[in-house]
Amino acid sequence: MKQLGKRLGLDTTRGQILIGFVATMMLILTVMFSFIYTFLSKETKDSAMLYIEEIAEQAGGRLESLMNEINVLTLQMAMDERMQSILMSEYQGELATYEERMKLRKLLLDMTAYSDTIEEIELYSGQRAIYPLIDETIQTRVNQHVIREADRIDQAGALIWAGKDREQEQFLLAVRQIKLEKLNYANGGYLVIKVKPSFIQLATSNREQDQGAVMRLLQQDEVLQSTGELEGKLSEYYSFERSIKGTSWVLQMMVQKKLVLSDVYWLRNLLLLLLLISIGLVAIMSYYLAHVISSPVKSLIRVMQGSKHGAPRDNPIDYYNKEVNQLNITYNQMVKQIDYLIKSVYEKELLKSRSEIRALHSQINPHFLFNTLDAIYWDHIEKGEKELAHIVVQLADLFRYSIQQHHGDGFVSIKQELEQVERYTNLMKLRWQERLTMHIDREEELLTVKIPKLLIQPLVENAIVHGIEPMPDGGVVRVHLYRHRDRCVIQVKDNGIGMTAKQLEMLRQKLQQSNEVTVQHSNRGIGLYTIHRLLKLHYGESFGLHIESKEQIGTSITLEIPLTLSTTQEAAR
Repeated sequence: MKQLGKRLGLDTTRGQILIGFVATMMLILTVMFSFIYTFLSKETKDSAMLYIEEIAEQAGGRLESLMNEINVLTLQMAMDERMQSILMSEYQGELATYEERMKLRKLLLDMTAYSDTIEEIELYSGQRAIYPLIDETIQTRVNQHVIREADRIDQAGALIWAGKDREQEQFLLAVRQIKLEKLNYANGGYLVIKVKPSFIQLATSNREQDQGAVMRLLQQDEVLQSTGELEGKLSEYYSFERSIKGTSWVLQMMVQKKLVLSDVYWLRNLLLLLLLISIGLVAIMSYYLAHVISSPVKSLIRVMQGSKHGAPRDNPIDYYNKEVNQLNITYNQMVKQIDYLIKSVYEKELLKSRSEIRALHSQINPHFLFNTLDAIYWDHIEKGEKELAHIVVQLADLFRYSIQQHHGDGFVSIKQELEQVERYTNLMKLRWQERLTMHIDREEELLTVKIPKLLIQPLVENAIVHGIEPMPDGGVVRVHLYRHRDRCVIQVKDNGIGMTAKQLEMLRQKLQQSNEVTVQHSNRGIGLYTIHRLLKLHYGESFGLHIESKEQIGTSITLEIPLTLSTTQEAAR
């Protein structure tokens, strides 16, 4: 097979260019298919848009006709002598009686019965509602800008379309100012016309509904009325918009693209079938050629992919394809170089990490003289000062915990760390008395989790010294430990003086730079930067301290420990 390949020139790039035949055929057929389909789709879409525009014009005309019908009907009502008489009395300060208002009610109901689109007509004078019999004014019934529009000189007596009813959104509202003829056309009141939800449906014919058309009445992107729900997204529709005369409304006509393009789908399917058949024939003819070219490349790829989950390994195969064989030789050389670099870098980083961790722990651990404390303890015992002797014992335990090496790796259980927190808090209460309150909330299953030593106590110390101490009335420090998914979350929170936004931002920036600067200390305890760096060294760069603080409210410091890593360390020990 190799000899045949060499005789045919398939061991060179020049011979392998033959594979371009398949790609060329696919490109030609795809371009031809795309051109035909795009051309027919454009023609069909243009025809559909003309169709939509025609229907929208017809529906818009019918809609304007219905609106004009409402305009004429309400204009007649506004000029009715009975209504003019009662509103003129109201204007002059003589309020209409109940019987007069009932007569107007009958007039309004009779007028409503003449229209298929009007649900109800309401009448308001300048001071109150004439009908319905409610304690409401025109100012509380409709928006103020609608009233101002109705009161404009150039709109005097015109029908103003107000949009949706605020009380019943399925209805549309229109407002007309009533001019009093006998009082020099003074403003006598307002008619409020409530239009039925079927208003837009009356403007559409069965033919449009049969064609799957959807009509929507819009006002500033708000849907006022619609003939039906849209099936799917708006992008799946062709639409045309027509402005409605005398209003700020727009009538939108929409037709589904799949209905418009149904005539071209059969041609698309035919072209697609021909494309697939042609590609299949070309693929069969070039199958052997593609196999000869791709097999050595695939073999080399499998070797490279086998290195994803471990150290890279070399490939001993000798390919007859010159270019692939040269690539394989280069790859083998690279593998040898990578093996050397991995070993070198790993040893350097391992030594560096161990040295840095030991350096951090050496900075964390304070050194005290236990013999002196022991002498002080027995001196107090001899003097009968047992309470002071107990305090000395707690102080010695506090120092011993800090100095003592736990298993040589710097890890302790959360239970041991919380005992250290309690010892430290008891000593601080000697000075603070009732001004300092400590709460520890924990889940029992987390007490055995291993964490770096002196991880929680310094955070409590920081909360007391920098958060609670400046407050004359003292405060509360809370330690909360809980499990969140596969992590143990530790939160130390105080209600102290907190930090300003600028101080908090500066602190966060320093924490982000803590892996590039010298670990910092304060004369009152271990720095937050040390703990932040310690977390990154033990668990990775994605871990560290998360600080939230507000001035005069308090500060919260949160950190997370991966339970999987902690459990692995515990099992190894």
